Amino acid sequence: MKVIIDLIEDIRTAISNEKSFSLVAMGLEENDAGEFLPVWEANISSMKVDDEQKRLFLFLGKTQFVSIGDLLEEVNALSNEKMMHEVCVSYSKDDTRLDSALLGFGESLEDKKYLLFLPA
Repeated sequence: MKVIIDLIEDIRTAISNEKSFSLVAMGLEENDAGEFLPVWEANISSMKVDDEQKRLFLFLGKTQFVSIGDLLEEVNALSNEKMMHEVCVSYSKDDTRLDSALLGFGESLEDKKYLLFLPA
C-alpha cells in the first residue's frame, strides 16, 4: 500500500518536484518469468481526497490532465494525518469502477512523465 507521503517523497527525490511533469498511470502485467510489462498507459485527469475511506483517488480520463504541480498543490496543504491516506487509481473497466492500489512509482525524464504503476 502506497500512501500520500510516499508519493510526495518519491516525487521530491525522483524529479525534484518538477511541476511541469504530467501524472500518468501505467498498467503492468506479470509474465511467466515474473517480469512486469506495460500493457496500457493513461493520463490522470482529476483527483479527490476521501476522508471517510482514507484514500486519495486519482481518476483516469482523456479530457483534462493533472500535472505534478496540480497534485503537489492539492496534497501539500493536507494535515499529517491525511498524509497517511492510501493512493488509489480509479478507472472503469467493463462498466465497473475499479479502485486499484499502486505497485510503485517511476519517471520518464525524456517524456516529462511521472508514472504510477498498477496491476493491469
